[in-house]
Amino acid sequence: MHERSARPGFSLIEALVVLAIGGMALAIIFSIGVKAGDTGFSLGRRAMSAADLDVSISDARSLIRSIALRPPETFNAVIDRPVLARADRLEVDVVTERATQCAPVGWAGRMTLSVQRQNGQGVLSCEIDGRTATLITTSDPSARLSYSTDGVTWSDGFEPAERTGAFNDGQMRSVRLFVRFQGGAIDVLDAAGSGRPESWIRFDDPF
Repeated sequence: MHERSARPGFSLIEALVVLAIGGMALAIIFSIGVKAGDTGFSLGRRAMSAADLDVSISDARSLIRSIALRPPETFNAVIDRPVLARADRLEVDVVTERATQCAPVGWAGRMTLSVQRQNGQGVLSCEIDGRTATLITTSDPSARLSYSTDGVTWSDGFEPAERTGAFNDGQMRSVRLFVRFQGGAIDVLDAAGSGRPESWIRFDDPF
């Protein structure tokens, strides 16, 4: 009479141990996956924020270069509006060199760059023709604008040169205005000059 061989298999306890180990392994894998996903999303958000900041800084610099500065000998107080510059506000006429989030390319009229404190942050915004756009937001609530005519000496304002009789001799003094926005780790600097007559010349100018 032949004995029936014992059939190998898992006992209930062994099966429970295997399931427990598998469950812990899946939990570890899932946890790693979630953390990796969060890290990926975080890096993506940072990259997008950095890209947006680069675009905004580029727009701010372009707007500064687009300021229409007339030589003092050609300034007509009846028609032309002067540059008004303070630490928290800059009002100028602009002919934008390229399209930005503030205005399309070309004559844009009067532009206001303003620095405001919002929710403990410093915010640089532009306003043209009733349209307002936020350019740069910095964690520094003391962010400010400053101005220079030589790029060395800076102040909270800008006083255009007075008109003289030099124009009667056929001479025009060039004008240059450096504008700087500083706040926290952000430092934006560029300059406008009267060397671009297309930004300020009028057809009735006597030259």
